[in-house]
Amino acid sequence: MSMSEITEPLTSDPPGEPLSVKILEYWGNIRRRKWLVLCSIVAGVAIAAMLCVVLPKSYRSNTLILIENQKIPEDYVKGIGGASVEQRLTMIQQQVMSRTILSQILDEYDLYERQVKREGIESTIETLRKMIKVETVGTLGAWGKSVEAITLSFAHEDPATAMKVTAKLASLFIEENVKVREQLVTGVSVFLEQELFEAKKALEAQEEAISKYKTKFMGQLPEQMEANLRALDRLQAELNSTDDLLHGQSDRLSRVEKSIMEYETSGGTTADSDNPKSVNSAMDPLVARLRELERRLTSLRAEWKETYPDIADTKQEIDDVKAQLAEKYSAQATDKDGEGAKSYDPYLRELLKQRNELRADLSAIRDRRARLVEQIKDMERRVEQIPSREQELMILVRDYENRKKNYQALLDKRLNAHVAENLEKRQQGEQFRVLDEANLPQKPEKPNRLVIMMFGLIGGCALGVGLAVGLEHLNPTFRRREEVEILPGMQVLATVPQFFTLNPQISAMPKTGARMAGQGSLGVPAVKIASQGTPWVPFGNGNEINPVSLNLVAKWQPRSIAAEQYRMAATKLVLSTEGRRSTVVEITSALMGEGKTTTVVNLGYTIARDFRKKTLLIDCDFQRPALHHYVRVLSRGGLIEFLDSQASLDDCVSVIDECPCFVMAASGAVGTGREWNEFGRIQQLKAMLPELRAKFQYLIINTPPVLSSATMGILATLADELVWVIRAGHSPKHLVQKAFTMLGQTAQRRVILNGLDPHSMPHHLYGYTMPYGRDRSVESVRH
Repeated sequence: MSMSEITEPLTSDPPGEPLSVKILEYWGNIRRRKWLVLCSIVAGVAIAAMLCVVLPKSYRSNTLILIENQKIPEDYVKGIGGASVEQRLTMIQQQVMSRTILSQILDEYDLYERQVKREGIESTIETLRKMIKVETVGTLGAWGKSVEAITLSFAHEDPATAMKVTAKLASLFIEENVKVREQLVTGVSVFLEQELFEAKKALEAQEEAISKYKTKFMGQLPEQMEANLRALDRLQAELNSTDDLLHGQSDRLSRVEKSIMEYETSGGTTADSDNPKSVNSAMDPLVARLRELERRLTSLRAEWKETYPDIADTKQEIDDVKAQLAEKYSAQATDKDGEGAKSYDPYLRELLKQRNELRADLSAIRDRRARLVEQIKDMERRVEQIPSREQELMILVRDYENRKKNYQALLDKRLNAHVAENLEKRQQGEQFRVLDEANLPQKPEKPNRLVIMMFGLIGGCALGVGLAVGLEHLNPTFRRREEVEILPGMQVLATVPQFFTLNPQISAMPKTGARMAGQGSLGVPAVKIASQGTPWVPFGNGNEINPVSLNLVAKWQPRSIAAEQYRMAATKLVLSTEGRRSTVVEITSALMGEGKTTTVVNLGYTIARDFRKKTLLIDCDFQRPALHHYVRVLSRGGLIEFLDSQASLDDCVSVIDECPCFVMAASGAVGTGREWNEFGRIQQLKAMLPELRAKFQYLIINTPPVLSSATMGILATLADELVWVIRAGHSPKHLVQKAFTMLGQTAQRRVILNGLDPHSMPHHLYGYTMPYGRDRSVESVRH
């Protein structure tokens, strides 16, 4: 089974609440600096008492102003509410507490004359503002707190002056309220008149806009939809009749043109072909001759070219006939196609005349039809645009209606404003009235001695706690196991709490003055605690107890938590060095006063008693030796004598009791003027270690502090195991880390955290054994 499997369950702390751990840590800081906290509390109370005497007295006068509602019911006359009561009160308060009015009050009642001369008018006015207090009184309802009255007060060192100024302020509040109400109704009337004039102008402008719109889009208005549809039907009927007439005239023209063509084709015969004589008799012979020549010319051209002689003769003969006809009828010859000949035929002329008339009629009918189509398209366009015009007109009409309603509403409001103005002028509206006159105060308001004393007490407590906690943060130390284990390469062997000896002063007694002063009875040296003046106690008869030796809690209080923690550290050391025949363990610390010597004695005694290991405790702290206080009978020699070969090993060691724990003090005769030469002694010890290893299983060396001794670097090379002692709440973290750096230890560092506050110990350890903090009796030990 490994060492970790055996020891971890003994040393692991159960998870706790971080907040509770912090609270216990702060409480420990306060307990350690309780005198600082008490002094801070006394100072706070003293300052508070002095303030109660020094501060001037101040008397406050109060008056109550009632807010009366409108006297005439609002069902008959509706007043002009304006802002809420709270808002009007704020405005009135700003006006009353303005610089102008407060300056008048200062001059009228000669207030703060010394302050005016010393600090000026502005600072005095600010002081006067602070002395005036305005509060509202009301009931809490579903819609919030209703304001029903105002409490107005003023504080001054003279009660009569306070009463007069309070009465003056109340009258100013009432006057300002009347002014505000009158200004409100007057302003409302003027405003409504202006708004009414603007609304009328806007209404007239809207009416004009509607009129211009109807004029511009006449024929496209919504109300003209039916007329436009009837006109469209009428035009459509006219178009249909025109189309019928156009078709009839076109048929007549076709027949006339057909007759003309048939007449020309038949050679001038009419439809009565059975009586050719009547036809020929009606035709001029020259015309008939001309027709015959033209037909002949046509047939010749069909057979011959234009250069053929007959064609030329026929053309010449046609020209002659035409010349004769021209002379006969005194008319101009027409084109060479024979149109002129046609005009001289009365029947043909009549047909041509009819054709021309029909063509003219058709042209007129077509023009009329085109106009009808255009009118129909225009009418259809109007009908299609009527919905959009309707929307535009609707917007104009809607704006007109809104403006009209606004104008009517303004008319009603103006009438109501005139009535409300008369209501205010007759003082029938909301009014302020003084319900309680300003009183003459009998007791001073300030200073409030109880409050000042309470603040002094609380402030002193806060200052003391703050200083206690702040000093701890300015110089941080190790207070809990977790703070040590968080450093890299650290193994905490045990956490030893503070423990108490028979006399509470003994545990706090420094070992600086613990020196061998002389010889007691039976030739045994006696100890004298010089710093406390404790009388010396002889060692030798077995009935007296050395007060310093009571720190050996492993012997005197074996059931205490401290003794149990030393057993835990011893267990870990023994298990970690189980394979060695002999082990050299050095116990050191960064500073003096860490509990290093106490740790050496308790750890060595526990290893010897509980594990039956032959153990030797060597005191190498030549400047402050202390191991000789823990032995039953001091030996003749010590480490110095052993190194100088002036005494044998048996003559240089002492015992504590029957267990195999031996002590080699620094010297057997302290203070004899012997040369220490620490560096040389360490080299001698190094040479003697093999001899000591052969006789003892554990050599535990009490070394000097690392930061206070130059020899610790050499001593550290002699050790198989180096154990650091750190005193909780005493060793600054930076100095401990500096000590680690000075030794240059790269392996795992073993630490015993000493002097912990019992309340910061894990709950499964605190109270596990007997309450050593209360029962300080020394247990009986076999001698």
